[in-house]
Amino acid sequence: MAKPLRFQAEVSQVVLETMDVLTFRFDIPKDVPFTYKAGQFINLTVDTPEYGPGNEQLMRPYSISSSPTEEGYIDLTIKCYDDGHVTKHLREVTYVGELMTIEGPFSTFHYEEGMADTIALIGGGAGVAPMRGIIRYIFDKHLPVRMRYLASCRTPNDMIYLATLIGWREQHRNLEVTHTITRPQGFDWQGPTGRIDVEKLMVYTPPEETELFYLAGPTEMVRDVRKALQDELKIDKKRILWEPWG
Repeated sequence: MAKPLRFQAEVSQVVLETMDVLTFRFDIPKDVPFTYKAGQFINLTVDTPEYGPGNEQLMRPYSISSSPTEEGYIDLTIKCYDDGHVTKHLREVTYVGELMTIEGPFSTFHYEEGMADTIALIGGGAGVAPMRGIIRYIFDKHLPVRMRYLASCRTPNDMIYLATLIGWREQHRNLEVTHTITRPQGFDWQGPTGRIDVEKLMVYTPPEETELFYLAGPTEMVRDVRKALQDELKIDKKRILWEPWG
């Protein structure tokens, strides 16, 4: 596992993914030997003097949404909240060229060559961020890994990386992509609806055809999916890697 480092990195690009999700690209200084595994996270320290004494610097953990094969930078895909000091700063104050402190990488939630030939990537909200990095890593390394991506979103407008995922699915036969929508009212949505449950897991991520399950997203969602996998589908906990956020 790579040794955690602490260094400053510059924001070089900001991409709007959805109305409340942004991807921030940080250029890694050439003299910093930063390496990581697909799916890991870092701690980001942001200068936030606008929030007054005691809040001049705030740190938050964020999953890396880029792949180790994408050299020279890392991407962080972040959901922004009106009442979140760091995410509000990122959305309203951050500018290209701003320096922030990165520390990491951390976590055993990752994929690297040889870990499994069939994986399920199950995410909710911005919890799909590490899934994007894992998929890109597998494609760039030309690994014969079958991937099933299952994401839960509030509405069709909240589907992160949609264009990218559609493009990848059309180019690669080893990727299946499914979204389930929890608030379909008012949308012309023909796909699955409701939260991820046992029935959806059996249909879209068949346990008998899956070696490893990756779960990331809101704490409640991750807890419920873990419970469904372990208690109802009898999946060995060693086959489940999970990362709750918020």
